[in-house]
Amino acid sequence: MKKANSPWELFVESCGKYRQELVLIYNDRTYSYEEIYEQAVRFSELIGKWSFRMGGVYLPNCPAFLISMLGLNASGKVFVSLSYQFKGDALIELLDYADVELLITDTKGWEAIRDRSDSHNVRVVLEVQADETFRVHEVPDKLPRPLPELGADTFGICFTSGSTARPKGILLSNRAVVGNACAIAERLDFQEGDRTILPRSLAQASPIAGDVFMAISRGGAIILMNNVFHPAIFLKAIQDHGANQFYIVRTMLLQMLEYPGLKSYDLHSLKRILIGGMINPIGIYQEAARCAPEAKVYNAYGASEAVARVTLGLHDEVINLPWVIGKPIDGCSIKILREDGTEAEVDEIGELFIQSDYLMDGYYKQEQATREVLTPNGLRVKDIGYRDAEGRFYVLSRSDDMISQGGSRAYPADIEEVLLRHEAISEAVVLGVEDRKLGQRIVAFVCLKEGRQAASAELFRWCAAQLEDRKVPKEIHIVASIPRNVIGKINKKEVKAMYDSLLQTGS
Repeated sequence: MKKANSPWELFVESCGKYRQELVLIYNDRTYSYEEIYEQAVRFSELIGKWSFRMGGVYLPNCPAFLISMLGLNASGKVFVSLSYQFKGDALIELLDYADVELLITDTKGWEAIRDRSDSHNVRVVLEVQADETFRVHEVPDKLPRPLPELGADTFGICFTSGSTARPKGILLSNRAVVGNACAIAERLDFQEGDRTILPRSLAQASPIAGDVFMAISRGGAIILMNNVFHPAIFLKAIQDHGANQFYIVRTMLLQMLEYPGLKSYDLHSLKRILIGGMINPIGIYQEAARCAPEAKVYNAYGASEAVARVTLGLHDEVINLPWVIGKPIDGCSIKILREDGTEAEVDEIGELFIQSDYLMDGYYKQEQATREVLTPNGLRVKDIGYRDAEGRFYVLSRSDDMISQGGSRAYPADIEEVLLRHEAISEAVVLGVEDRKLGQRIVAFVCLKEGRQAASAELFRWCAAQLEDRKVPKEIHIVASIPRNVIGKINKKEVKAMYDSLLQTGS
């Protein structure tokens, strides 16, 4: 059979094989491949009324998101994925930056942009109704603006998470999305009829390629959760719908693992738990394995610029080897380079560069930023790590997170792992702040588990007993929460701002 060249072709191919099988479960309603196909075709016919290239989707997780994405791709339009977390001026700025001409949204989205037509490029709005039809709004007398040239293979634009800067638009190709989806399905041995549950927003490259089209490539189903995560609702959905797999970030996973009613739910259907989004200590994988002993636990490492999965640390690796991210999937490879650009030896620490068949085409309208990350050596992700003799890769830190205190280097992940082993700590983040004498000093922020107590002095003693002196934090702050971005990753920029605020208030 001819290989699919786009996500729409991949879906049509699977629809031909699994027409009456489930592809989507949402709010206890089920949709077959055939039902989604028919709705996507009708949507494609609807948008054929207008001349446009950039089609934006600003919706919470819902069937209309999937249908709009498929319909835009079937019509040869550029799909622009806009996180439902963006609001106000931030939403308007992204609409304008991405040159969105036709927007699929709900009443909230329509109201947000209705009176701002001078600030964006949207000429047509399709407002999703409760019965899954669309109410059409057109902006009269609005002329199209000139758009940059894009390749014929362009699938769409997804945005970076914005953990360190304003989000950038990542240009993804059809080939990259399909290739990454199929490579992940192959590595995981995803089976026809397997069900993957999505507890997070659809609006990123990772769930689009690594969950949705990965499942579709094998005739699987997607259990789509609402955008607001609650462990009880998530656990019940796993139990009620027989979920076999999920990808989750540490924040959500800890909420699930620490939920008092965890043991009352039947999780025997789970085959695979993929954990990613940040550098995690080994204890996270071990706890997940204990929670669902019949499931395999994986470390899913990647970057949105690589559409998004690059390696998978396998179960026996992640529960035994700290910081392991495993071996690259088909179509990907990694180099470890020294500061002088030469390749590091086995077990020698250096900077990771990703080579992949699934790399982005660049950042939309940001040539300089593109050149900074798409280098002759591959995609620069600014992660520090090494490769062992068996070809497994390890990530210790981001290069810009590494702390140089008094001339000695320390990796935040090492310190965070020790803090997280304390029985009272639920979350921890470590960063280096400027220090006149030391260059940088190590500062830690921790959140305590519900109902537990601990003083900073106790936590200092805990660190001093288990860490080299050069790694013991100079400050430990107990806080109610740690700032995160829209997909749950710790936002180091906001953590630093929180620290600056503490200094100003003297707390």
